[in-house]
Amino acid sequence: MILSIHQPSYFPWLGLLHKIANSDLYMIMDEVQLTDKAYQHRNIFLSADGKTKFLTISFNKKEYFNRPFKELEIIDQSWRINHLNFISNGYKKHPFFEQIFPCLTEFFAGHYPLLIDAVMASMLISMKLFDIKTKLVFQSDMDYDKKLRKGELVVDLVRASGADCYLSGTGAAAYMDESVFTGNPSLKYDSFIHPVYPQKNSSEFISGLSCLDILFNVGIDGARSLIRQ
Repeated sequence: MILSIHQPSYFPWLGLLHKIANSDLYMIMDEVQLTDKAYQHRNIFLSADGKTKFLTISFNKKEYFNRPFKELEIIDQSWRINHLNFISNGYKKHPFFEQIFPCLTEFFAGHYPLLIDAVMASMLISMKLFDIKTKLVFQSDMDYDKKLRKGELVVDLVRASGADCYLSGTGAAAYMDESVFTGNPSLKYDSFIHPVYPQKNSSEFISGLSCLDILFNVGIDGARSLIRQ
């Protein structure tokens, strides 16, 4: 069984969805700490004039460096209206706006006390739109040694999940200690090449955006096909 491990991400980019789709099991890292430059609580979208913009969910930052992601509270719910309006204004002239936007209105109408509630809801919508049926488990539900760090922690989590293969993103190859993967579990890298698709808001293709960008531009069927190439 192949396991991938990653922090949850707000309407994640295609690389994360590709890795999840190629896994039998995806473990959500909900006991790690959030960092300011992380993509757990934010992602990049295109504005109507083709400029990149981070949409960020604000949260209670009191001592957040010392608290696990699963405990961070959302204290201002106005982000839902702001994000909905930005996405509506930025993508309303796109060819598949009418197909995708109704899928988002229920999400933005919801109330999310915790940051992980909102982020996981966005991930579940994204996985449904891309027809990704990978089983999900949470790090916090695993019996593992919390004192371990980096590679040894990953190996312990893989074994705790019952998987025998860890699927890593290629970006981790630069710092991955491959020596900890001896026998079981084994280590594999997810080979992902970002698809190029027509972006209505930009004359030059911009990669690494939220998965919603490809959905508004090429639709559900087109996006599913491109991510599986």
